[in-house]
Amino acid sequence: MSLLRSFFICVSMYSIIPVPNIAWQEKDMKYIFYMLVFLGILLGLGEYGIYVTAEHFQISSVLYAALSTAFIVLFTGGIHFDGYADTIDAIFCHGNQEKRQQVLKDSNSGAFAIIYTITYFMIMFAAFENMYKSVEIFMLIYTFTLSRIFVLYIIAYTKSATEKGLLYTFSKVENKKALLIYAYLVTIFSFILLYFIAGLTSSLMILLILVIISIILNKYFIKVFGGLSGDLAGFSICIYEVCLLLYFSMFGGSL
Repeated sequence: MSLLRSFFICVSMYSIIPVPNIAWQEKDMKYIFYMLVFLGILLGLGEYGIYVTAEHFQISSVLYAALSTAFIVLFTGGIHFDGYADTIDAIFCHGNQEKRQQVLKDSNSGAFAIIYTITYFMIMFAAFENMYKSVEIFMLIYTFTLSRIFVLYIIAYTKSATEKGLLYTFSKVENKKALLIYAYLVTIFSFILLYFIAGLTSSLMILLILVIISIILNKYFIKVFGGLSGDLAGFSICIYEVCLLLYFSMFGGSL
């Protein structure tokens, strides 16, 4: 029952899917991040549904790309993109760690957030447009599940930058150890399946890309922000997603 409650809480926080309204209890919080993977699967299936519909009605690649890009925002409620925009503003404020933390908490969007968010959506749009007519269901499911699996490593390996919020609540050593075990098991299972679907070379390339991004983000967050926050986790998911979409856009399921 606790797992189900955690799933409902995760869905209510990170998507617009209607779920039963339940009271949040601390014992349920430790499983919230585990459920992100299932949201990624649902998002990937929704994206594939858009592709199948676009193919059926023979709509243009431009309209398909626009609908696919918009669907991510609509499905998630834009919560990860909010973290992306806040992070961009904080990066370009050129202040110390304390100043950057203040900018992260500021609900107002600066010029850099707007500029780089538009740039981000342009890249994502182009990736979807280039994928049209060659989309496979595994490409979309893996894009949105692996991005959420690998953010678990960021959560587990990066200390919390503040002493409040969901990430800080989760920052107990035993919670992070359990999350790491879960992340490793899901990663192994995912890449075994990917090996049979896309082959060894493509699987290793995707793994290498995600590991390199994770190492860079971990070191950057600690150096520049003093640790991790919810906004930075959302930023990480956005970076993983666009990089995976670009990979599948350029190489499909294999090299």
